[in-house]
Amino acid sequence: MPGRRTAQPALPRPVLVLTACVVAAAAALFVLAVRPLSGAPTAPELPWVLWVAVFLVAEALVVNVQWQRESHMFSLGDLALGTGLLLAVPSEMVAAQVVACAVILAVQRRQRGVKLVFNLAVCALNGSLAATVFAVLTETVGTWDWLAALVAVPLCTALGDLCIFSAIAITEGRVDVGRLLVMFTSSVPFSLGSAALGVVVARSAIDDPAALALLALPSVLIVASYRAYTHAREQRENLQVLHEVTSLLHTAGDSQEALGQFLDSVRTAFRAQLVELVLLDPADRDDATVSLSREGAEPVVMAPLADPEGHRRLLDRATASGTLTSRTGARAAQHLDAYAASRGLKDAMVAALRTDDRVHGLLLVGGRLGDVTTFSAGDLALLDTFARHVATTLERGRLEQDLRQVTHLKEQLRHQALHDPLTGLPNRTLLLDRVRQSVETAARTGTWPAVLYLDLDGFKPVNDTFGHEGGDVLLRAVADRLRGCLRPADTAARMGGDEFVVLLEGPVDRADVTRVVDRIRAQLAAPVVLGAEAVTSIGASIGVALGGAEIGDADTLIRQADIAMYAAKRAVHTEFLVYEPELGGTTAGLQRLRG
Repeated sequence: MPGRRTAQPALPRPVLVLTACVVAAAAALFVLAVRPLSGAPTAPELPWVLWVAVFLVAEALVVNVQWQRESHMFSLGDLALGTGLLLAVPSEMVAAQVVACAVILAVQRRQRGVKLVFNLAVCALNGSLAATVFAVLTETVGTWDWLAALVAVPLCTALGDLCIFSAIAITEGRVDVGRLLVMFTSSVPFSLGSAALGVVVARSAIDDPAALALLALPSVLIVASYRAYTHAREQRENLQVLHEVTSLLHTAGDSQEALGQFLDSVRTAFRAQLVELVLLDPADRDDATVSLSREGAEPVVMAPLADPEGHRRLLDRATASGTLTSRTGARAAQHLDAYAASRGLKDAMVAALRTDDRVHGLLLVGGRLGDVTTFSAGDLALLDTFARHVATTLERGRLEQDLRQVTHLKEQLRHQALHDPLTGLPNRTLLLDRVRQSVETAARTGTWPAVLYLDLDGFKPVNDTFGHEGGDVLLRAVADRLRGCLRPADTAARMGGDEFVVLLEGPVDRADVTRVVDRIRAQLAAPVVLGAEAVTSIGASIGVALGGAEIGDADTLIRQADIAMYAAKRAVHTEFLVYEPELGGTTAGLQRLRG
């Protein structure tokens, strides 16, 4: 029953065994191999606490790589490790690294229990392995200690990836080699680059400490670039997940079935144990329903809410504070922490379903699967996106109407991308596409189009006198009049500013062009009311390019019309000019059709 307290699932025994093995391996390697090692003779004597501070800063600067909603965090700890291999006493370096990781994991990332022990053991194993490999290779390569560091650091990073992959595979009960490859290809190159930068820092500290200041800019650029890359990758995968889940709403015929599939997909996307969707009755806030998807059980759809008190506290908190999304462990998330604990969930996220007029309910995701992962800020942002979709598409089961709204929104976005927002005419992108299609069709059929390029005469004085609002009124009036002068198959587009282009679909000749120009000039000559007492009229310089077999492509046709338009603007008493090869950039050789 919804609202019933559930026991915290026991940790899989293989995960405990894996954690114990990693702890034992790290301890043995540190005691037997690392402690006897001494620091490099050229290394400066630096206090141990300074290395703790260095690793703290490095571990706090993280980037995230997503794989099928699994988040892997990579820090600049490899940079500090590469520096420490050349400058620090190995045992002190490993101890400082573990202490810094413990602070970051426990305080910043709020890890507890087996998760904390596992990650600390992996950290200690990585540091001990790097120090050991570095010491062995240094004896072989001699003064090429930088090469030993570039081998040791990526190697320990790969070992850490393997440990994390093993924990995930044990938890999920399957081995996904593709995930391991993604982890390697994401972390090892970053580790190699960080180690190289760390070696440069160490060499500079030994030879010329003042040169360390020169490393600040490239270091910042490297971190910023990689964070931008991982953010873009996460955004792309979030969009893919969002598309897949919302596609269910398009394909499902039954609203309750669609709701169940939606919740199952949300739970799978977040790799969670439980998803709950609580919907409030608009007429009676106390009359609420709950739909939930739980791992290993069939979805429950629109069931009465047996114990609404916990959900109501979450809703009241979200409404009062204005914070529509939250996760356990966050500031002011006491109600969510208590709710998750009462249901035996190790972590949870919640998002209020709110539209402009009211709060519809809440969407809760709890119990992240896996013992070394938890919900991240990126997960919370994606949950907020899901919640917004639920608030607008799943309110009381009205799926069909809302799906039409989604489709209409896509069409609106496409229209906005291809049309001028002021006049509503096609923009440059859509015009070029239509001209290209017309030229390609004419190459097969011989029905060549014509292009008219218009530049308004006297627009700037109107804009200066009546302001931008008056100019906008004039541009919209010109657009409406151009539409009225054309056939349905023709296209009028705004190129920007006070320039317009007209595509006359073929077949069309000079007589046809002349008739269209006459209509356009007559319409433009009519007065335009700009305001209460403001009336003006406008003219236009018009250049024409006629299609033909010698026209190579659409860009050439538009460019010829543009050249003719500028020639017409320079000419005197010329209504329009047709492009001729002799035009060039002067008025010599122009054929004036009408004057």
